[in-house]
Amino acid sequence: MTNNKQMLLGLGFTGTFGTNGKAWMSEDVDIRTYPDIEADIRYAQMAEKGKFQFIFIGDFPGAVPNDNRDVPGMTLEPIITSTAILRATKHIGVANTVHTQWNTPYTVARQFKGLDLMSGGRIAWNAVTGSSPQVAENFGVTLLDRQARYESHYEFVEMVQHFWGTWGKDALKADKTRGVFADYNQVKKVYLNGRYHQANGALPMPPSPQGQPVIFHSGGSPASIAFAGRYANAMIGEVWTIEQGIETRNALRQAAIDAGRNPDEIKFIAGLMPVVADSKRKALDRHAKFMDESLVYQRVQHISMVLGIRLSPADLEKPIPHELLDRVEIDAYSDPRIENVLKVAREGWSLRDIIYHSVIDYHPVTLGEAKETADHLSEWFEAGAADGFWIIPDVFETDLARFVDEVVPILQERGVFHKDYEGNTLREHLGVPYQYGLDERLK
Repeated sequence: MTNNKQMLLGLGFTGTFGTNGKAWMSEDVDIRTYPDIEADIRYAQMAEKGKFQFIFIGDFPGAVPNDNRDVPGMTLEPIITSTAILRATKHIGVANTVHTQWNTPYTVARQFKGLDLMSGGRIAWNAVTGSSPQVAENFGVTLLDRQARYESHYEFVEMVQHFWGTWGKDALKADKTRGVFADYNQVKKVYLNGRYHQANGALPMPPSPQGQPVIFHSGGSPASIAFAGRYANAMIGEVWTIEQGIETRNALRQAAIDAGRNPDEIKFIAGLMPVVADSKRKALDRHAKFMDESLVYQRVQHISMVLGIRLSPADLEKPIPHELLDRVEIDAYSDPRIENVLKVAREGWSLRDIIYHSVIDYHPVTLGEAKETADHLSEWFEAGAADGFWIIPDVFETDLARFVDEVVPILQERGVFHKDYEGNTLREHLGVPYQYGLDERLK
């Protein structure tokens, strides 16, 4: 249970107008300038107004949408975007995705330590391997197989942390009387020669107020959980029920223990796609604007497959009969979203409205008044299914604004979310300890 603590909140950020690829079509969005870094900054400031602890920036380099109506994600390079955001905010942290398959340890170490110093200790690196062959081709890289990717990934991250710690904590003197700027005997070079990466030298940059950047990881596979338990302070995950959240969080904490760490030093962050409106019907109707009929038909087939029930577009305006729902069997091979499909279907909604509930989306969805979303967050948090949540709104202008103005005050009133920033660094926001260099406890 986590009742004696407060939840963390982060904004899932795509560098466009919202999580939905068709968010640009919303009447609330000004699309005259694209890409628009000023809009990105405004959304970050909106999240900071809501006292979010962090922004999570994903990255899909060079990915071109298949649908002419969709906006590409992260048009601007994330380092550029996060630099602008950090300069225009005072408190909120930024977790920035950079893949290890098409970068070098020294470059990543230098970029993130620079951002950490510039921001006063508010940056995190979402360290992921990268798994898309198409994206790898953009960088002229041949993607390694899964096992080799993770072997390379471990090696890469340890090299980055070695570089982060090469400047001694007390090396900076800035003594004008003696004419000594720094004691460079405390700047220790590292000689790193691994199977996949080689890098020798030093990073002549002092520690930030939080020591070095926080490490995030996004994933959920056993390999991801093992990696996060060893190196990360937060893992961004995809779970659809409280039970799955508890299982994933417990596995993550056990992975930290197995690596020789305190499990409280790593936070599990579950996703939520909230649509806040004056009623459930209005929320469904607004969410439906971003689903055209071709997508609806695709999801009819998907729900049919998930439930093992024969459904067609002819069934869209009718509820799924209870006698069919009662025959659905759940086993270890069932789609993990099946319980949410059944829950909504048993409430008597039409098949079309079941689809509008996004029951088979990437994350759980809440639709309706602010209390609906607050209740979901509180229930999951108090059950120990997550330490926090990354909020993934359809449209930032509408859905993020309503979340900040309507949901956050309810959470604060309940005492499950803080009322203001208690510290200055991202580590303080997350409640994780200072770190400088590679963790000496790692087994």
